[in-house]
Amino acid sequence: MALKSTYFSKSSQISTNRIMLQNWKTPVIVAVLTASVLGALIWRKKKRTFEKVGKISKLYFFPVKSLKGVEVKKGKCTKLGFEVNGILDRSFMLVNNEGLLLTQREAPSLALLTAQIHEKTLSISAPSGKKLNVDIKDSRSPNDTIVKCRVHTDSVDGVDCGEEAASFFQSYLNTSDVRLIRHFPTVSHRAYLKKNPFESKLRKENPVGFQDLTPFHVMCQSSVDDLDSKVEGKKITFLNFRPNILIEGPKAYAEDSWRYIKFSSGVMINNLTLVTRCLMTTNDPNTGILAKTEPLVTLRKYRIPKDPVIVKNIGSLPCLGIGCGISKEGEISVGDDVLADIGPQPEMSVK
Repeated sequence: MALKSTYFSKSSQISTNRIMLQNWKTPVIVAVLTASVLGALIWRKKKRTFEKVGKISKLYFFPVKSLKGVEVKKGKCTKLGFEVNGILDRSFMLVNNEGLLLTQREAPSLALLTAQIHEKTLSISAPSGKKLNVDIKDSRSPNDTIVKCRVHTDSVDGVDCGEEAASFFQSYLNTSDVRLIRHFPTVSHRAYLKKNPFESKLRKENPVGFQDLTPFHVMCQSSVDDLDSKVEGKKITFLNFRPNILIEGPKAYAEDSWRYIKFSSGVMINNLTLVTRCLMTTNDPNTGILAKTEPLVTLRKYRIPKDPVIVKNIGSLPCLGIGCGISKEGEISVGDDVLADIGPQPEMSVK
């Protein structure tokens, strides 16, 4: 009996262990399956489908905000913007004596000043032949004069570039109310003052120096060509809009629908917003004459977004080109293939 009793007790224990093992396996299997399904869903959600849409036709770098741009063959895409030879796009800008941004809107003849970077020197040339050379320091010094500046609705500190630089611009613009300011990322972060949740979030996630809104400005050549065909009596080029990256190949306004843009070098940027256009686009980049009419008059007829969400975010304003942030840093070059993850095309109002 004792042996029998022992046998049944072992059998019972084995059965119990099997039941416990099965009970233990069930939630684990369910958990694994659940995790697998969720993982697959997340992967599908994050998966991007890229297709070739064109090539980079031109790259432009603007050392000084509102001055002529510099056409380059290559540059680096960083989280703070387009960088050439270690200098960020829009590293310098002009302000008045109160620190307010001075642009071609207030001084149209700034369009005729040429800025170049020669190693560690910023060289600015006027049509008269007069030149200014400014040393480009790697970092600010304790003796630098910090100026509290305003870029539209934002507050940002900059370093004054000195009396020689100020004198050059004062003479050119025939005013004493102008200073040249340099941006250093280490001096201060740009503070957004306007109460717009969309732009506030955009600024927080995509920090910039002296750029208007986003680290990069992208545009298709065909978009400019289509606009130019609609404007009478005036030649419109991409220089009216000052993009960093000009792309050839896609149909007009295709860039509006690109969610992510990948280049053959591996660099990837993401579409943050349509770019609203201002009065400065009416300034002729070759003459420095501010027309205050075209191309804005024509853009208002067919390039104002209909989507109420977009209008809430950026206003009921004419748009051309897209503002982008960085997804993967690296170097890009003219001729690089351009691939896009394409979403729905935003609808525009037609008047």
